[in-house]
Amino acid sequence: MKASALLNIIKNELKDYPIDYLRNKVTDDRYKDPLVKKLAKYNSETYDEIYSMEINDDFDIKDSVINKMKGDINYYFDTYAGGDIETREFTKYISLYLALIAKKPLHPFSYDKKDDVYKLDESYYCKARMKSIHDKRSLCRYCVCQNVGYMGLF
Repeated sequence: MKASALLNIIKNELKDYPIDYLRNKVTDDRYKDPLVKKLAKYNSETYDEIYSMEINDDFDIKDSVINKMKGDINYYFDTYAGGDIETREFTKYISLYLALIAKKPLHPFSYDKKDDVYKLDESYYCKARMKSIHDKRSLCRYCVCQNVGYMGLF
């Protein structure tokens, strides 16, 4: 499948998602966890990026990779997140965009090496990837992040 075709599918699948709810999490005092706020901000910014994105240099993405990633996201939600279909579908299409089109981490990142996911020069790194990639059907296999070496953990 061409990346432009996948982008059109993603746009179509996300068009009815109540994005304002997610945007409001960033400033809503009822959400105390800074990670929840950071993820809400990252995902809502990614949503906006999707709708402003135009692919000039189209490229191929294997259908098998797309289908495998969708299946792995379904597995993750069925195993760990219960039956929240709306969140699962939102996560599925945001993740497809991040991993296969934008080539960005699946998790929010910073430019500070003290954070778990960060960007240094032109590469992304994740401190949890080395361990999490071994989980059954891990989504880390699709993420652009590299493992952080032992010394990078300190």
